[in-house]
Parts: sequence; C-alpha cells; structure tokens
Amino acid sequence: MQQLLNLVGWPPVGGAGPFDTRKAAFASHPESVTFRKVDRIVGTRLDLTCMFGKEVVTFKFFASNKGMAEKVAEVLGRNTGQSLRDLGMLYVADDTE
Repeated sequence: MQQLLNLVGWPPVGGAGPFDTRKAAFASHPESVTFRKVDRIVGTRLDLTCMFGKEVVTFKFFASNKGMAEKVAEVLGRNTGQSLRDLGMLYVADDTE
C-alpha cells in the first residue's frame, strides 16, 4: 500500500476546461480543487472532473500502468467531494497486490 501523494505524477495535471490556469489562485494552489468524478480511463491515463470554486476543471493523472490506473480510479471513486490535497493522503494498493 502507498499513499496517492507518493505516486509519480501526483497531484494530477490540470488544464482543460473553461478555467484560466494562469490565474494566480489556481496556479499557486491546484491541490485545493474538489474532486467530482473519474470520467474515463484511457490506457494508463485517468481523466478527472474537478471543481475550483464554481468552475469545472479537468485533470489528467498518468499512472505507472493500467492496473494502477484502475486501482487509483477505484479509490478516487469512493472519495468524491474531497480536495486533491486530501485525496493525496489516501492509500492505494500496489499494482502487484
């Protein structure tokens, strides 16, 4: 078991959506967004929908392999409504478990 925050690529990369990522508040605190759902898994990439205030922001997390992507998606799916900072404290099974 390991914490999400210890996975390579955590926190996820934000960007797509109607949100200007150059705004200081978002750029300096992307971990403060609230997770809503995993939209899809494409290979090792998870597409996530999050909220920053009232704005929808999509994030991408690149897992080390497809099995880890599925395990991360499962953990995230049980913890909607939490910030990326809080999600980082959660544990996910190693991809060998």
